[in-house]
Amino acid sequence: MTEKFKNKSMIGNRIREQREKLGLSRNEMADRLDVSLSALQNWEMNEREPQASMIIKIAEFLGVAPNYLLTGEQSQPQEAKSIVARAFEALEKERAEQDEVEMLSSFESIEVSAGFGSFNVGVTEPDGQVPYDSNLLRNLGVKPKHCGVFWANGSSMLPTIHNGDQLLVDFSKKEVKNNKVYLVQNGDSVWVKRVKIEWDGVELISDNKEEYRPIRISADEAQNLQIIGQVVHIGHSLI
Repeated sequence: MTEKFKNKSMIGNRIREQREKLGLSRNEMADRLDVSLSALQNWEMNEREPQASMIIKIAEFLGVAPNYLLTGEQSQPQEAKSIVARAFEALEKERAEQDEVEMLSSFESIEVSAGFGSFNVGVTEPDGQVPYDSNLLRNLGVKPKHCGVFWANGSSMLPTIHNGDQLLVDFSKKEVKNNKVYLVQNGDSVWVKRVKIEWDGVELISDNKEEYRPIRISADEAQNLQIIGQVVHIGHSLI
């Protein structure tokens, strides 16, 4: 079993102390740095170390020298600069060797229909977290704080989405664009569909057109239709 990483440099303690001196909550600081709350929490709890470039950014935000976050020393004499530089290099290498993940909110108890519609009552909060590769999120151009993870149920979106597939949803992308896949809610029913806006209503379109006809929603009914977010990544199981 791999031993859980524990930051021995105590950078996290100094980040937390400086944040608290400024009277900032974790949420406020995470938003200002444009990082996920889970990432900042891991740093402050010394579970992970931020990359060297992020240490510089954090130091600038907190109004301290990067050297202070690294060593706890307020000043950085000339002779110590090379030591700090080497520390940055070692930290960057160590950080790169770790699995870079973001913990995203998961909604496993919400039944997302890739079929005729699923009925959900009273589910409004995430019921857990799942890890997602940070590099994947960056390549997708999405921010962890705007994302959530759901699971598909049904066959209406075959071959694009299979039963049981994991769906990464960006809650900030609610504007309907042609040929994109969205998580949509109408009352207590939640679907994963392509969405087509028409003058007299909305069509929810399945990829499995042989078995599933489009779901027509009138203009009046569409007033209650909610775009939860765009599906930006689909995780298939290979077994």
